[in-house]
Amino acid sequence: MKFRLTERQQKTIARRQSAPPDLDTQPGTVITHHGTEVVIETQAGHWARANPRRTLGALAPGDRIGWVEGEEGKPVVERVLPRHNALIRPDTHGKLKLMAANLDQVLIVLAPVPWMNPNVVENLLIATLDLPAEPLLVLNKIDLMTESSATVAIEENLQLWQALGWRLLRVSARTGEGMATLRAALDDKISMMVGLSGVGKTSLARALTAQAAHAAIAELSTHNQEGQHTTRHSTLFRLDSLPGGLIDAPGVRDFSLNSPDAKAIDRAFPDIMEYAQACRFANCSHNAEPGCAVRAAATDGQLDARRFAHYQTLRAAARQPEKHKS
Repeated sequence: MKFRLTERQQKTIARRQSAPPDLDTQPGTVITHHGTEVVIETQAGHWARANPRRTLGALAPGDRIGWVEGEEGKPVVERVLPRHNALIRPDTHGKLKLMAANLDQVLIVLAPVPWMNPNVVENLLIATLDLPAEPLLVLNKIDLMTESSATVAIEENLQLWQALGWRLLRVSARTGEGMATLRAALDDKISMMVGLSGVGKTSLARALTAQAAHAAIAELSTHNQEGQHTTRHSTLFRLDSLPGGLIDAPGVRDFSLNSPDAKAIDRAFPDIMEYAQACRFANCSHNAEPGCAVRAAATDGQLDARRFAHYQTLRAAARQPEKHKS
């Protein structure tokens, strides 16, 4: 989900981001937040608790900031540099919450158990493309892939997404298989992991960076096979021997889109767009127009029925007046 701002809000934030011209601030990066405080990384690579000015608004991991030394030597964040993107999601009360800023890549972390609803995976693809950032599908716990009907269905989805051009890495944080390839894919990027609780995001972080060595891990609930929420705040970890960073975020059970961008939706469904080129009308909505090649392909079974239904739902939402932009 892209963090959208009105023109008035953009002007307000720009004013907040401008510290007094005579104020000499030091550069830093937000690592995480705890209540009214944030943890920042200084230019020297040290972590420190800091108090942000209230007028700055919400801060998130990845934010580039300017700080000064306050009372008793505690840093005070005086400015936030302009973001090139920001990712948010609704919290448990439906209020939009800033998750991270200045992302280059989003890792959509999956696992055989618990398996994520494919519609949610595609929503995350759209949100990533809308930032814009690069999506990377990561299947963790491949050591749990067994020959079962559930695994067959999982493989069908994975192979479909891969055939459509989305990069997929198969790894196991427990056995180490595929981790070298994943580590190389992070390189000098700022990446964020998003996925259900219990898919092993924190285990992956621990395997990729020593800074995450003390992050909490919980076993799956034996009752419902859903993960326990062990990561309470999004946290940016620096990668071992690599210049990039990895943000470990709390697990999500859903990821709805607020005013989804039509172009990002279309990019996430290249199979549908290929058939759309043969539609009779260039502006075909693929709902009721005659000569719709997309509907014909769905009827003939050439298009995945679930994906087409999901696409129609998303495009219908994109055509609605944007009531909730903020």
